[in-house]
Amino acid sequence: MSDEPISDTTLAEGNLPTATKAAETQTPEHIAEAAKAEETRVAALTPEQKAEEATAREAEKKALLGKDGDKGADAPVDYTALKLPEGYKADDPVFADAVKLFEGEKIAPEVAQKLIDFTVERDKAMVKAVNDQAAANWTKQTDEWKANASKEFDEASLGDAKTALAQVFDKETVTYLESMGFTNHPGLIRGMVKVSKAIKDDTFVGGNAARGNGALDPKSLYPNTQHN
Repeated sequence: MSDEPISDTTLAEGNLPTATKAAETQTPEHIAEAAKAEETRVAALTPEQKAEEATAREAEKKALLGKDGDKGADAPVDYTALKLPEGYKADDPVFADAVKLFEGEKIAPEVAQKLIDFTVERDKAMVKAVNDQAAANWTKQTDEWKANASKEFDEASLGDAKTALAQVFDKETVTYLESMGFTNHPGLIRGMVKVSKAIKDDTFVGGNAARGNGALDPKSLYPNTQHN
């Protein structure tokens, strides 16, 4: 193996003296000697020379890859086969932004699909957690309403409120209010008790308000008059 300095031409052509090339034709002793010589040669290189060799090796690697390898490094990655989550379309702004990110980072389609799947499942878990917490908070609130109402009203008043509710609202509305727990709200019960009382008062007619023939008795209209 030659110990002559490596020229720029040699580096440019990628013809670097290596122990590997020597190993193809030499004996084990020659291989060991060549490896030691190569180690000594590399140690003696300046930083600039080492950088030149690294550049030459990279160029040689690209040359081995050929045109297809160069094309693959520059060609845009096809993400059209990505499977989108339910409810999303290819022209959805969120997906479009994700594709831009994938393209910018040169992310492989299979990795991009894993990222999409992970994000979707994570978002589902977050939404479920928020909904479960909201439902738990609402149940706690309606239970507190019910407990307070049972302290404030007796059974008769609660029954009157329920009857008034059915008279004021249609069946569909009453069903909705009950399903949401609003019928346990003390304020609503208090209002329905008043409505129930008003309904009872309106159905009571006192005095001789009408004669037997259905005509109004003038005395009921003008109690202080002297006319019969």
